[in-house]
Amino acid sequence: MRAVVSELGAALTGSRVSDVIQIEASRFLIRFGDPPFPRVHIAIHPRLSTLHLARGIRAPATTTELAVELTRELAGRAVLSVSKPADERLVRIHLDEGRTLIVELMGKASNLLLLDGQDRILRFARTHHGEFRQPVVGGLYQPPPPVAGFPDPWPGMSPLLARERDPATLLDRAAGGRYDAVLYSPAPPLELPESLALTSRNLFAFPFPLSHATGLTATSFASVNEAEEAATGCLLRNMLYETVHQSLAALLRREGRRTTDLISVLEEELAEAERSGHEDRRRGELILAGLHAARKEGDVVRVVDHYDPEERIVEIPIDPRLDLKGNAQRYFKSARRGARARELLPARLERLRARLEAVGDSAERVEQARTRVELEAVERELQDAGIVRAFRKAERAEVGRKAEYVKVKEFLTREGFTVLVGRTASENDHLTFKVAAPHDLWLHAAGHAGAHVIVRNPRRLPSLPDATVLEAAAIAAYFSKGGGTGDMDVHVTFRRHVRKGRGMSPGMVMLKRHRTVRVSPALPSAQGRGVPRMD
Repeated sequence: MRAVVSELGAALTGSRVSDVIQIEASRFLIRFGDPPFPRVHIAIHPRLSTLHLARGIRAPATTTELAVELTRELAGRAVLSVSKPADERLVRIHLDEGRTLIVELMGKASNLLLLDGQDRILRFARTHHGEFRQPVVGGLYQPPPPVAGFPDPWPGMSPLLARERDPATLLDRAAGGRYDAVLYSPAPPLELPESLALTSRNLFAFPFPLSHATGLTATSFASVNEAEEAATGCLLRNMLYETVHQSLAALLRREGRRTTDLISVLEEELAEAERSGHEDRRRGELILAGLHAARKEGDVVRVVDHYDPEERIVEIPIDPRLDLKGNAQRYFKSARRGARARELLPARLERLRARLEAVGDSAERVEQARTRVELEAVERELQDAGIVRAFRKAERAEVGRKAEYVKVKEFLTREGFTVLVGRTASENDHLTFKVAAPHDLWLHAAGHAGAHVIVRNPRRLPSLPDATVLEAAAIAAYFSKGGGTGDMDVHVTFRRHVRKGRGMSPGMVMLKRHRTVRVSPALPSAQGRGVPRMD
């Protein structure tokens, strides 16, 4: 890090801060307004604690309160010096007018703090629950305890340098600022699989070639900052891969457990239907056949079993609140339910078992995927096939934060079109602008708050069947705030005609063109035209 700081000092001294950008919760970018317009990347993530000169980092479209405050405090101030105190795990960037930016590089305890001329804290990025060194605005900054140095003759030597055969020569070169930067990694940086686990043991930048770094690939760079930037890029790709991998694998595990549990329930229902269906019809017939001679005794009735060659008396459980005809009809109704279950459940179980197999195959593909692109391909296939009905938020990926999935309601129309329904204003925005394709149909109840409804149109048909449009419109009316007020108007258009105006609140949109249909609020199952997709 001292070599990085030495190069930073030479590049930044005299340059004035332009602004501070918060790339994500644990990463910042400081931009300078003087030629050659340097940029400094700062990361305070537990797995990525670093700072270095950076190139090509894209700034997010939105800013944060902390970034605005830091920019207000630092914009226009010139860097006086960059230093790393001996045996301290931090870097100090000294600016004019008494401002100091502290970058603590301490793994889980890393932090970014802005101090005034009396070392009092003006702003900080992270806090913690402990009392020791708890940052407080207005409080006096306490640096972390110093790290005990190595014994003579090379105090303060890094562990890597201590294992070298001739560290004295390297120390002499370091003292003279003569670096020969190298990045050590399992493979050349551009060939590293995103899925390969990276740690400080197999990925690190160093100012000089090391004789003991066997088994690793050495890649030379023109400066230590460039080597550190390359190491950061490799680790970020790995961390972002892990973010998607862990979230998708967890989603598939949950879907696998849910499907397995549903299969178990339906298998029990089918077994019960096969066992009791014929018995219920038999009991209903016996009650009707023995109406005149039957004897009610509390919650049972005693009748002659005409199916028994010896015609013995049997007891049949009944509901005492109903007469015998009512009890017979109750048994016939149960028998009809059992018959429907025996007719419908096998096909549903077959679909669920196929889904469970597909989930298992997808889980294997997730484990075999080597890049985020491959993971996202599996994810899209699962969604297109209807196996997983949750859509990952297409927000800017952030290292260390699990990808969030938005679940949507889904229905299947009579013609076989998939209908997706949002639930909240933010989920409506996500469904409309991140999930729906331009050629999908978009619907929303006119004049009422409610769900955005999307009808998938994978074949890019220029128009959808009227029956499908009416079914989807009825769903949009049902999931609106006016869903209980009788017939309603519903706006219908293709997704490509839906726009989001600047400053519009979540869920609010503008329509470039649309048509209106009038329907009664209803779900497909209630209309008798389609079925909600439950498996």
